[in-house]
Formats: sequence, C-alpha cells, structure tokens
Amino acid sequence: MKKVIFMVCAVALSATVHAYSIDKAKLSLNKNNIKVWTFQNEKNPVFLYKAETTYNHPLEHAVSLILDIDNAVKWVPYMGSVKVLSRDDKKGDFTLYMVLDFPFPLKDRDLVVQGKMIKEANGQVTIKNKAIKNGYPLNPKYVRLTHYEGDWNFQKLAPNKVKVSTYGYANPEGSIPLTFVNMFVQQQPYQMLQKMKIQLSEQTQYSPLPEALK
Repeated sequence: MKKVIFMVCAVALSATVHAYSIDKAKLSLNKNNIKVWTFQNEKNPVFLYKAETTYNHPLEHAVSLILDIDNAVKWVPYMGSVKVLSRDDKKGDFTLYMVLDFPFPLKDRDLVVQGKMIKEANGQVTIKNKAIKNGYPLNPKYVRLTHYEGDWNFQKLAPNKVKVSTYGYANPEGSIPLTFVNMFVQQQPYQMLQKMKIQLSEQTQYSPLPEALK
C-alpha cells in the first residue's frame, strides 16, 4: 500500500481545462519545455489550468514516479502527507487522504480523493481524481477541501519519450485573496513539472505498474 497516486499535488488550486475549449485559454507560461494555460469561466473565479511537457524517459517511468509515495515529498510542491484508504490494482480504483502544507499564515488543507487509473487501447495512461465529502474524519487543524477534480495524462511518443499533461481544479476554501490564488495557479504546475523532470533524472529504480495499467 505504499504506492499511491500523486496527481493531487496540483490540488492546491486548479481546474479541468479539457472540459472546456482550449481556445479560451491563455498561454500563461512557456519556458523550459513546459507550457501552462489558464482561463476563467463565469461559474468559477479561480483560474482553470492545463500544463504539459515532454520527458526523455519511458512512459512507465513517469507513471511509476507519480505512484511512488515514498519519494513524493522530494518533488511535489506543498505535499505534506498521504494515506491510502483503499486501492484495487486490478480495477484501478483508489481512495486517498491527503494533507497539503500551505504557507504561513494560511491554514493547512486536507482532502479525501477518489480516483481511477485507466490504460486506453492506444497505450495512453490516464489518472482521474475527484474529492469526496466523506471517507475520513474531519480534523480541526485543517481546512477540508471538497471541491476538486483533476487528471494526469501520459502519452508515449517514443520508447524513451513521454508527453505528460496535468489538469486540476480545487476550491481552496477559507479566506485566501483571489489574486493570490490565481497567481499560484499559474506558477504551481510549472514548478511541479520542473521538479518532476529533475526527479526522473535522479531516480534509478522504478516499481512495476499496477495490473490495471498493464
């Protein structure tokens, strides 16, 4: 049970861009082979985002890194702790409890995430996530996030090259200025994908993928 999905590292404040037209999005960042698009809609004042990059590593290594709870604190921004509440590697289902370390003076956040791992017929791997309102007791030390959705997508471009895209949405709850939230949305996915690149280069061992992704 030590292997778990870390797509919610972007939970801090994001949205499922692929549900909308990318034509509406603004290219907010484009550097170091990482692109971040953001946009808003009338129903949500918090920026929606999509971020993508390519790595010169096998698809299996990139997915395995996302599933590796032991090394997550080395590269996932604001990652505090994660607990696996349930996981079915045959079906690809999982439930997580996560704590996010927010910068002082903000209160830390926690959430329960229900997710699904999927391997498409073309070999593409998708990991879908959504916050649920039950599944773990409330802790007065944290602000519970209940409105979150997010995906990771891995597309094989060559034996040692993978395209990685990440989407996400979360209402951060509490009293956080909207300008701060939207600035964070633009920077956090870039930092995450940049740190993921470094971790992929430094890591030498990867665990086999779960049965649902084989």
